[in-house]
Amino acid sequence: MRHQDGSMQDNHHDSAVAELGTLMGVMMVTILIALALTLVLLIQAGRVQDETALEASQRQVEGLIWMTGRNLANHVRDYAIWDEAFESILIARDLAWWDGNAGQYVLSTFDLDLTLAVDDDERLFFISTERETRTAPLDHPPISSSLRALLDAERRGDPSDFPERPATFGLFELDGTLYFGAVSRICREDEPSVCAAKPGALMLFAISVEERLVAELDEIMNGVELLRDPAISTTTAHLPLLFADGSDAGVLTWIPPAPGRSMTGSVLPLAVLAFLSIAGLTLFFALRARALARSLSSDERAHRRLLAQYESILETAGDGIFGVDATGRVQFVNPAAAHMLGYPRSELQGKDAHALLFSGQPIAAGQEDADSPLQRALVSGRSEIHDSAYSRRADGGRFPVEYSASPVKEHGQVTGAVVVFRDITKRRESEEEMFYRANYDVITELPNRNLLLERLGQELKLARREGKRVGVLFIDLDDFKAVNDTLGHHAGDLLLRQVAERLTRCLRETDTVARLGGDEFVVLLTHVVDHGATERIADMLICALRHGFQLAGHSVRVGASIGIAHFPDQGDTPEALIDHADAAMYQAKAAGRGMHRSAE
Repeated sequence: MRHQDGSMQDNHHDSAVAELGTLMGVMMVTILIALALTLVLLIQAGRVQDETALEASQRQVEGLIWMTGRNLANHVRDYAIWDEAFESILIARDLAWWDGNAGQYVLSTFDLDLTLAVDDDERLFFISTERETRTAPLDHPPISSSLRALLDAERRGDPSDFPERPATFGLFELDGTLYFGAVSRICREDEPSVCAAKPGALMLFAISVEERLVAELDEIMNGVELLRDPAISTTTAHLPLLFADGSDAGVLTWIPPAPGRSMTGSVLPLAVLAFLSIAGLTLFFALRARALARSLSSDERAHRRLLAQYESILETAGDGIFGVDATGRVQFVNPAAAHMLGYPRSELQGKDAHALLFSGQPIAAGQEDADSPLQRALVSGRSEIHDSAYSRRADGGRFPVEYSASPVKEHGQVTGAVVVFRDITKRRESEEEMFYRANYDVITELPNRNLLLERLGQELKLARREGKRVGVLFIDLDDFKAVNDTLGHHAGDLLLRQVAERLTRCLRETDTVARLGGDEFVVLLTHVVDHGATERIADMLICALRHGFQLAGHSVRVGASIGIAHFPDQGDTPEALIDHADAAMYQAKAAGRGMHRSAE
C-alpha cells in the first residue's frame, strides 16, 4: 500500500509538474509576445516624439532668425529717420560724425559687425567694421550681387507706406564674409514717407552669420553650424539659407532634441532586462521544478546578480529616479536624484515625495498634492506624466522639472510607484528669453508693440463683456530731437529710460506703458470712469515730464504732447484706438505742444 501510495503521489507530482510546465510555457510565450508588442510601441512612440521635436526645433530656429532680423530692422530704422543723420551723411558727408554715431558707437552698443551708408547715386560709401571706419566708392571693396539685391529690394519698396513698412532684412556677402543685415531708407524726420531729396539713400546694420548669429543660436540650440557646402551636410536638423539675390548661402545644421531616443535609451534596456529575466526565471522554474529545493542556493546567486544589474542601472542613470510606497514615502533613490535635490541619499529614505515634487506652490509636510501625477498614479494605478512641475532642493530653492510616475502593483493592488524626473531649468530660461525678446523693448524694458496689442485686445474683450471703457494715450516727447542732436544717442537712450520710469510711477499696476519706437509711448488705461478721468491722467503725465532730467552731467527739459482715444467711442479694435490717439497727438502738437487733445 505504501508503494502504491508512493507511486500515486509520484504520478500526481509528475502530473502537477507537467501541468505547471505547460502553464509556465504558455506564460512565457505570452510574456514574449507582450515584450515584442511593448518594444514596437515604445520604439514607434520614440520616433514620433523625435519627429515632433525636430519640427519644433526647425520652427524655433526660423523664429530666432526672424526675431534677430526684426531687431536689426528696428535699430537701423531708428537711426535712418533722423535729421542729423541725413545732414551729416548725405549733405556734409562727415566721416567723424558717422563714426561717433552710426559707426563704432552702434557696433559696440548693439554688438554689430558692420554698418554702412550709401547715397542715392551710390557715389559715397561709409563703412564701419570692428577693425576700421572709412569712406570709399561703393565698388571698393567690390559689392556682391547679394548685397546689391538687398539694397535694391529696399529701394523698390513703396515710399508711401514708409516708415510703417518694416525695414528690409536678409543675407548678403561682402569681402568673403557672410552677413545678416537690415537696410532702411535715410529720410528726414518731418517727411519720412516722402524721401524726396535722396530717395535712394540707404543705411545698413549687419552681424556676421558665422561669428554672431550662429553663436547666438548655439546658446539655445545644440551644435549649431553653418555649412557653406550643403552637399556635406549629414545632420538630421537643417535649414537652407538663401542670399537676398536668391542664390544659396549655405545650410544651418544643429543637433535636434531627441526626447524619444532618450526615453527609449533609458527605458528600453530596463524593460528588456525585466521581461527577459521574468521569462528566463519562468522557463527555469518549469524545467527544474523537481530540483527546486536543491537549487535554492543557485537561484539566490542569480537573484543577487539580477539585483546588482538593477542597482547598476540606477547608479549610472542621468535622470533622477526614486521609488515610493503606497503612502508616497521614498523607499529608494539613485545618485542623480540625490545630487539634483541636494540631499545625502540616506536623508531621502522615508521622506514624503510630495514635498519634493509639486505642481505649483510647495505643500505643507504631511499633506497630499491632489493634482500631482504621483498622487494620481498611486490612486488610479495608471502611469502619469507632468511636464511643468517643480522640485525643492535641500537649501529651500526650487527648480522646474518634468517627471513621470509609474505605479507598482502586487496582486492587483498599488503598492508604490517609480518616479523619473529631469531638471528643465535651461529649457525654461531659453523659452523665457525668447518671450522677452519678442515682447519687450531693449532700451526701456517696457512692453513693445506686440505685447501692447495683445494686452489691449484682451482688455477690449473684457470691456465688451462688462460694458466698461478703456483709454489709450499716445505720447510723443517734445524736443527729444534736440537731445539727440546735442548730446548724442547715448543720452537719448538714458532719457527714454527715465521717461519710462516716470510714466510707470504715475500709473496703476493694472495699466500698461509701452514704447512703440523712437520717442513714442502708448499708455493703456483700464476701467476708465469717463473722459474727464482720462484727461486728468494725461495732465498728470504732462506735468511729470516737464521736470528736468539729469543725463550724464547735463540737465535737460522735454515736454510731451498726448493724444487720447476711448473704447468704444473712437474705435473697437487695438489698431483703430492707437491710430485715433496718434492723430489726436498731432493735433496737440499743432496746437502748441505740451498739451493733450482727444480724438473726435
